[in-house]
Parts: sequence; C-alpha cells; structure tokens
Amino acid sequence: MMWCAAALWIALFAVVRPAIADDLKDGRAALQAGHYDEALKAFEKAAQQGLAPGRAGVGQVWLARRQYDKAMEAFQLAQKMDGTLALAYYGQGEVLRRQDKCADAIALFTRATELDRRFPEAQLGLGDCLVKTHQFEKGVNALSEGLKWGPKWRPRFLVALGGAEMARDSLKDAGTYFTRAKEEAPDDPQVRRALGDFYTQRGTWALAVLETQAAVDLDSTDIELRYSLARALEFDERYDDALTQYRWITLRDADFAPGQLALGNLLYRAGANDPKRYAEARVPLEQYVKLVPNDPKGLSVLGRTYFYLHMRDEALAAMLKAEQMGDHNKEMYTILGRLYGEKREYAKALDAFAKGDPGAKEYLQMAQMYVFTGQPAKADSIYQAIVTKDSTSSDARFALNEMGKAKFRAKDWDGAVAVFKRRIALDPNNSEAYYYIGLSQKELKHFPEALDALRHSVALDSTKADRYFWLGVLNDQQKSIADAKAAFTRSVALDDTSKLAGKARRQLGFYLLLDKEWASAITQLERAVALDNQDVQALVWLGQGYQNSGNREKAIEAYRRALGLDPNQPEAVKGMKALSGGGASSAKGG
Repeated sequence: MMWCAAALWIALFAVVRPAIADDLKDGRAALQAGHYDEALKAFEKAAQQGLAPGRAGVGQVWLARRQYDKAMEAFQLAQKMDGTLALAYYGQGEVLRRQDKCADAIALFTRATELDRRFPEAQLGLGDCLVKTHQFEKGVNALSEGLKWGPKWRPRFLVALGGAEMARDSLKDAGTYFTRAKEEAPDDPQVRRALGDFYTQRGTWALAVLETQAAVDLDSTDIELRYSLARALEFDERYDDALTQYRWITLRDADFAPGQLALGNLLYRAGANDPKRYAEARVPLEQYVKLVPNDPKGLSVLGRTYFYLHMRDEALAAMLKAEQMGDHNKEMYTILGRLYGEKREYAKALDAFAKGDPGAKEYLQMAQMYVFTGQPAKADSIYQAIVTKDSTSSDARFALNEMGKAKFRAKDWDGAVAVFKRRIALDPNNSEAYYYIGLSQKELKHFPEALDALRHSVALDSTKADRYFWLGVLNDQQKSIADAKAAFTRSVALDDTSKLAGKARRQLGFYLLLDKEWASAITQLERAVALDNQDVQALVWLGQGYQNSGNREKAIEAYRRALGLDPNQPEAVKGMKALSGGGASSAKGG
C-alpha cells in the first residue's frame, strides 16, 4: 500500500510540474506576442502555484504596459519568493531606470548580472544607468561586455554604446557605433526602434520616424514599436498619422497606460482648433487616470479637458489634486485662473494666473479683477502694456475702453475724454466711447460737446436706454424740450424697469404738468414712484398732479410721503399748507 501511495504521488507530481512549466511557457509566448491579457493570466496561474518566475512574469506584463507601481510590487514579491531569481532584480532596476532613478537602479542591475552572467537586458540596463550617472568608463565597459554575446544581442549593445558616446559628446564615435549596429542587424526591429528612440531624444524627428517606421514594418504587432513610431510622428508634427497609431495601440491593449495618455493628450491639444476633440480626449484620459491614479500629469490634462467640456467642478477637483501631487504646468494654472475668475474668486484667480502663462485674453481678465478688487493702478498697467504692444488690435481697443471707464469712475473727466477719443480714432463706430465722452463733457459743463457726443452714441446704437436718458437730460438742459421728450420716451420704451426709467417717467410727467394734462401726468408720475419710492421730486409732482386734478386725498398722501423722506421739501410743505387750509390753490408744476 505504501508503495502504491508513493507511486501515485510521483505520478501526480509528474503531471503538475509540466502544467506549471506550460503556464510559464504560455505566459512568455503571449508576452512576446504582445497579448498582455493572456500573458497576465498564464503568469498569475504559475505564481499562484508558488513559482517566483510566474510572479516576475506578472511584473513583466505591467512593465510592458508601463504601469510601474504594479510592476515594482510584482518584482519585489518575486524576490521574496526566490532571492536568487535574477529577473526579479532586473525588473525592479528597469522600473527605476524608466522612472529616471538610475542611481537606485544600478545595485539591482548589478545583482541581476551577478546571478545570471548572461542576462543581456540587465547588462544593457546597467550600462545605461552608469552612463546616465556620468560613470562613463564603467558604463562603456559594461556595454562592451555584451558585444561578445552573438549576432542577436551585439547590435543592440552597439546602439547602446552609440548612445553612451553621444552622452559625452563624442559624435563621431557615436555615429560609428550606430552605423555598425544597423549594418549588422538591418532586420532587427528592436535595433531600429532603439535608433529611432535615440533620434527622438536628440530631436531629429525625421530620422526618428524613418527608423521607428522600419521597426514597425518588421514587426507590426509590437505595441512598444508602435508607441515609439507614434511619438516620433507626433514630434514631427504629423498629428493625423500619430493619432492613427495611438488609436491602434489603445484598441490593441486598453491597459497600455502611456498609449491612453498620449492619445488623450494629443486630442486635448487638437481641441484648440476643433472643440469636438475635447469630448474625444475625455475617454482615454479617464482610462489613463484609472490605470495610473497617482500620475499628476494625467490628472492635470484631464482637468483641463473637463474645463473645456464645461465640467467646472470636475475640472477644479482634478487640477487641484494634480497640483497637490506635484504638477506645476503653467497651462493648468492659467486655466485655474480662468475657472476661479468665473467663480468670482478673484484673489485665487490672480494667484493662479501669476503661476501660469496668461495670454492677452487672460491679462484682460486680470485687469478687470484688479478693478473689482480695488487695485486700479495694476489694472491700468496691464491695459497700458496691451495698448503699447499693438494699439490696433481688438485687445487694445478693449483695453482703451476699460482705461477710459476707469478714468471716468475716478472722475478724471479730461483724462476719460482723451482716452475715448483715442478709442474712436481706432474705431469711429464705437458707440460706447461716444457715450462716455458725452457724460464726461457734461460733467465738465461742455454741454454742446456733450450733446453732440450723445447724439453720435444713439445713432450708432439705438438699443441702450441709458444713452437715450442722458440725451434727454442734455436736450432738456439746452431747452430742446421736444427732443428731450422724444429721448425720454424712447428710453422708457427700451427699459421700463429700472430707477433710471423712473427718472425718465418723472421728467415726462413734469412736461405734462406744464401742459396741464393732469391725467397723463399722473400716469407717468405714478409709474415713476412705483419704480423708485424714494424719489422725493416724483412724489411732489405726483401730489401736484392730484391737487390740480381735484383729488385732494391722494394729493395729501403724496405730499406726506415726500415730507417723510425730506421734511423740509418746500413744494411739499406749500402743498400741504394749501390743502390743510381747505384752499384749492393750483400748482404750476416743477
């Protein structure tokens, strides 16, 4: 019986071991083919059965997808499962290398090469990090070791040596290495990709596209090759071609994080010319943030996208989180400034703009905020700078308008007239400039000039009630009563809801009192009082209208209301005395 049990155990072990080996084999094959979901599933099966290479394989999948936190976690767990597994140390080092932490990666790459003396990827990583930490001789020595490892790996080490020479500005030697690498392995997609990536780093985009396209032509299924090509195309400003490649990548593997970020970012930038692109950008950016929730850049771009999609609360939350996590993108701060400006949180808006890169539009917003927060000198400084830069631009015309209104508010009437005349010189059809010139000239008691300016204003824009009101005032002052009546009537027709409308109604009522049209006068004055119940003069004239029409009770009521606001109002006092004495003396109006 014991012999049978032992035989059964041996038989079961013989079945399980090949099954585990098959999982590792399947995982590696799927990883090589870029089928990351299949690879992850196979490696997880092996890892759950206690195999450290299975857990390290999981790390390789996350590394391929550039989800570095998950990759590091898997490689560290693999090391705990087997402290002699070179792949676990290499994986940790590669994560750090890609995160530009070469100083921390060197020890891990060294340990990997000690455990496996023929580990090309680890040797390449070690040499690269030694070069990046300016240990050039050690780096070259480490990379030269790989030249002995046959035709598959030798060209890749030649490319790396070329990069090392470029890093120390030995351009001639670098060119020699690159030429040799390409001659020895013209059909190796990884060599062509390495060359392409190098040219991308150096900013020679046309050569980068040439090499990465050659790599993709040699292996059209590799996501990393496609990503290198897409980046080169984007840098070369071939945006439609880059977009096609990024879409291919994200459709091939939705969990390839950098592909989602690159696609979303490219679509976001395209939104400046085609706003529909913002909605398209949202999907990959949200996917990226799910995959890599701790990357401030992804949150920043997503927040800016939300802003242009009018999702203000989501935009603010995403950008503030990005800032807390270390993103200091100037465009993000500029958009934060605009967002806070819309919320009328002017101090926060100005602070954000100061950290951003505001354009002319934002500077105009900043100037207005300085006005709102009682800092007119700062506002004027911005307006002056905009006008000085290009006095003929639309922004300069707007700035001149605001400068003129600021001087008007400060009661610098001469200054306001000068600025608005300059504004009219740029645009003779600006009705607002004529309007403020008219009001300023009125304050300067230049009545004919004021009247002329207001006439120009209403001729250019016949839709503003306040302009007709002041035209009526100036016509009245110049004793042009018919014109004044017409202007006040037009003002009321345009707006019969404001206190200014109440004043227009009051004046129209006064004219009717003078014409002894008591009923019509009462109608106008009742409306005037309804619009502004604190208007003493309207109440007095209303009392006179009632008194002259024989309505003693209502006349007394109107006079009492007037005296309640101004106990010494002479006409109201006179009217009350006349009515209290029982007389029926007639008032002549204002």
